[in-house]
Amino acid sequence: MEYTVARILVVDDDEQLRDIYSAKLRSAGWEVLTAVNGAEGVAVAGREKPDLVLMDLQMPIMNGAEALAALRKDPATRGLKVVFLTAFGEQHPEARQADVAFARDIGALDYLKKGIDLDELVEKVTHYLALPGGDRV
Repeated sequence: MEYTVARILVVDDDEQLRDIYSAKLRSAGWEVLTAVNGAEGVAVAGREKPDLVLMDLQMPIMNGAEALAALRKDPATRGLKVVFLTAFGEQHPEARQADVAFARDIGALDYLKKGIDLDELVEKVTHYLALPGGDRV
């Protein structure tokens, strides 16, 4: 039986957050790829076929919603698991529910708020990786 380490793509224009999330995910045992905007994220995802994509929603060049739409159009990346990790939805629980609904409506698994506890992030990623579907192409 061949063991492979899950590969996670972190797409965020904030270098500090990208580095923090990447370091925590690597320390949990996963391989981490990074991209600085949605367009680069789409290119890396197409080339590397990660097991999970954590993506900011607000980014220059191509935002997260546009990047997700591009991933869903390409047969090679259509099934990738994508989770938005963003600062939106901080104000009220009702706003968060609307944001989660929006994320799921456009094909994301979930919508996590930036500033999430890093141990909770690892727990969430473990959960997302265990979900069926979206297998690597």
